[in-house]
Amino acid sequence: MEVSVESGADPGTGGVRVRRQASELHGMAAVLELISRRYAEARSRLVGAAGGLVLRSETASASRTGAGPGEDLLADSLDLQAHIRLDAGPFPRYTVVCLHEGRYAVGRGGGLRHVARGQSVLFVPGARVTTICDQVRYQVVGFPAGTVGPIAGRLGVDAADLRFEGTRPVSAAMNRHWRATSAYLFRSFAGPDPPVGHPLILAGVLEAVASAVLVVFPNTTMRRDHLAGPGRTAPATVRRAVAFIDAHAAEPITLEGIAAAAGISVRGLQAAFARHRDTTPSGYLRRVRLEGAHRDLQAADPTRGDTVAEIARRWGFPHPGRFSAVYRDAFGRPPKRTLHT
Repeated sequence: MEVSVESGADPGTGGVRVRRQASELHGMAAVLELISRRYAEARSRLVGAAGGLVLRSETASASRTGAGPGEDLLADSLDLQAHIRLDAGPFPRYTVVCLHEGRYAVGRGGGLRHVARGQSVLFVPGARVTTICDQVRYQVVGFPAGTVGPIAGRLGVDAADLRFEGTRPVSAAMNRHWRATSAYLFRSFAGPDPPVGHPLILAGVLEAVASAVLVVFPNTTMRRDHLAGPGRTAPATVRRAVAFIDAHAAEPITLEGIAAAAGISVRGLQAAFARHRDTTPSGYLRRVRLEGAHRDLQAADPTRGDTVAEIARRWGFPHPGRFSAVYRDAFGRPPKRTLHT
C-alpha cells in the first residue's frame, strides 16, 4: 500500500517539486523493489524467519522541476520488520543512514561492523555495500552527488581530488552535529506548505547538508592546514590524527603511528591534542575503543556466545577487570549489564 501527496510549481518559474509518500509493503519482492527504486539496486536474502516481512516508510523528496534521477533531496523514515542481508549499490547520490532502533551492521563482504543506536553511516556515490538489518528503525538522508564538490573547492580541495576515507563520523560531537542537521532537513518538509518547496530554502538545505557531510565524515578536505604558522599546529593536523584513530582503533596502533599519519612529531601531536581537544592522543584512542566496545556490547547476543571478555579483547582491553572498571566510569554501569540489556 502506498499513499502519495505531491505539490509543485509551474516548470517555467524555476520552482521545486515536493513529493511525500507513506508506504507499507509486505514480502521480499516489494521491499527490494522499493529499495532499488529509491536508493540503489539491491539483492537480499533472509537471515531470520521468512514470515511477516514488513517495511513501513514515510518519505519526502524535493527537486527543481526538470531535475533528473538522483538529483533530488531525500528524507526517509523507515521501519523494517525483518532480519535480512542486503547487498546494494552503486549508490547514485550521497546517502547517510542514522540508526534509531534494532541491530544494524554495514561493510563490504565479511568485513561488517556493528552500528550503535544513534550512530550515522555515510554511503558515497558509487559505493557498493552489504548491510544486515534486524528489526531496524532508521532515517535516511540522500542528496545529489554534485552538491559536495563546490563546497570542497571553497576549502581548497578540487572536486576531482575529494575522497571520503571512512563511513563513520570523526567524533561523537560531529555525529550529534549530523543528527541536528538531519532534524533541520526533516523539519523543512513539514506542514501543508513545506518550506523546502521554495527554491532558496531548498538551496540552503542542500548547502547545509553537504557542508555537514564534509565536517562530519573523514575526507581529504581535513588534510588542509588552514591555520598554519610558526609554532602553531593547525586543527587539520588533529583532524588527521582523529580520522586515523577512528579508522584503526580496533588495531594495535601506536602513538608513533598516529603521529606519522597526522604528519607531525609525537611531541607536536601531544601538544596539538592538549590545545584543541583538551586530552591526549592516548586518551582519545582509549575513549574511541571504549565507544567501540560499548556499541558491540549493545549489538551482542549472549545466546550466540558473545562475552564481555571477547569484546573487550577485540577493542584492545586484555584485562577484563580493568576493562570493567573503565567502562563503568565511562558509561555508569558494568559492561555485563549492557550485554544483557
